[in-house]
Amino acid sequence: MKRPFASCKTARNGNPPAQPPSPSGLNNVTVKKNKPTTPADSKLPNAGAVLQSAGAGLPSGAPSKRICVIGCGTLGSYLIRRLLDLYGGAVEIIAVEMGDHKIRNEEEMGVTAEAGNTNVASLGRYFGLGGTSARWGGQVLFFDKRDNPENDPIWAEIIRINRKHQQTVLEQLLGNTARFVSINPEASGGELSASLKTGVWLRYNRRNLYKRMVRPVRSRVQLKTNRRIVGFQVEGNRIGAVVLKSADGKVEHLTADRFYLTAGALESCRLMLKLQADFPELHQQNTGKNFGDHISTELFVVQDARPVLDGIDFTPQVVNGSLVTKRIVALAGNGMVGFVHFVFNKDIRAFKFLKEMLFGKMSTSIGIKDLLQGAGFLLRFAWGMLVAKRLYVHPGQWSVQLDMEQAVPNSNSLALADLPDRYGEPALRINWDISKKDKEAIADVRNQVEALLRRNKLKFKAKYDPAVTGNKVEDVYHPVGFLPVGSVVSMTGKVKGLENLWHFSTAMLPSARSINPTAAVMCHIEEHLEEEAAG
Repeated sequence: MKRPFASCKTARNGNPPAQPPSPSGLNNVTVKKNKPTTPADSKLPNAGAVLQSAGAGLPSGAPSKRICVIGCGTLGSYLIRRLLDLYGGAVEIIAVEMGDHKIRNEEEMGVTAEAGNTNVASLGRYFGLGGTSARWGGQVLFFDKRDNPENDPIWAEIIRINRKHQQTVLEQLLGNTARFVSINPEASGGELSASLKTGVWLRYNRRNLYKRMVRPVRSRVQLKTNRRIVGFQVEGNRIGAVVLKSADGKVEHLTADRFYLTAGALESCRLMLKLQADFPELHQQNTGKNFGDHISTELFVVQDARPVLDGIDFTPQVVNGSLVTKRIVALAGNGMVGFVHFVFNKDIRAFKFLKEMLFGKMSTSIGIKDLLQGAGFLLRFAWGMLVAKRLYVHPGQWSVQLDMEQAVPNSNSLALADLPDRYGEPALRINWDISKKDKEAIADVRNQVEALLRRNKLKFKAKYDPAVTGNKVEDVYHPVGFLPVGSVVSMTGKVKGLENLWHFSTAMLPSARSINPTAAVMCHIEEHLEEEAAG
């Protein structure tokens, strides 16, 4: 019988996959009972040893370098903060943001894409200071050897960078990491425990990465809001300036010594496509190609049972104000990687109301009657979060969800459309679909999960049927693959063919594999900064 999930022997090249890594990073998390310390993000954050020593030796006085950061969303905010750790007052940082302090979607910003059958543009991106982090927060996860079953050298380097810098990223995002101990308490040699990966959701009141920069830090950044980059001035193999345009049509030019493109995966790709259209000599073959995402589908609904499989409890825990979740790394027979996770309280209307409020929706479909009927649930939920330190899970039912990577290479792509947006700029045209290979991977993992549920003698109802065509399968807004490392950018984000342009977004990753990929990109930012510190 086939072994389930990441322990499955099948790999893309026929070779056995590498064994799961020793317990490091966030494979599993437990709580260390020690005295809390002041979170690192309550003041100017502690830099790593290399950045700390580099910044200490830089001269004071007038800045010697001018840096322009294009986009002050999730990764732009993280980058700015870490640049200030490295350079201190030796640099002048100017951040250009299309939005402002109010977070808006693409329709509100007037930059609607031609997206066809994907919602990645309309529901998956937000504009304004803090960007998507202000709306969704996000889970902190990293790649490991289980994400490279084919032993691919590019993936091996991505994983090396993740392992090298994940502790620094954890300290920056979670602050008091003494609360998160990198051990594997459930590793008993079983197949399922070897397939576990743990994620940590950012605390609700600390999720906006721009606002986490305290006022003295933000005051060191020149902020240009409500301005969009509409062009580049290229001088040889360097960017000399960028062209900014406000919503009312005002145009200005901004010069800098170096530029960082952190405008989000989709807008960054649009700008790269525009740059190449204006300067064909900078053409890079893979820009906009092999667009991938996690494709998500509900596999089963489990009834009248706690979320315990092979003795492992998958109920999310609350640790230092953050929600800690477990997922199962899944490996399909064709070598594709994804993850199985669990959705709780989905049909509880009071819980839906809580999520709508937490994620910033201005209106709700839940009425007063629903809230009154759900009063008992809300009390149990509050008790669980505040006292028991775990998510209250309604005993009626919970769902088993699969998020699967898409095959690479694929025919999905991003291109410039003829349709102009509110700024008179060409919009994005997104061609996206689910391939036959994608569906084969889903069907294979579904069978593995069914075997796991039967082994645990659970009562369940199937939701995904490979034999029919009406299954609900959706993208989950983890855009990857279309500005990839190795061809468009280097492992440290440098855009090939240009001396002074760097790019960081999830689009630089070939695929999302088993994680929500944003924190993994932060490891590449750390690798770049370490390279800069070393001279």
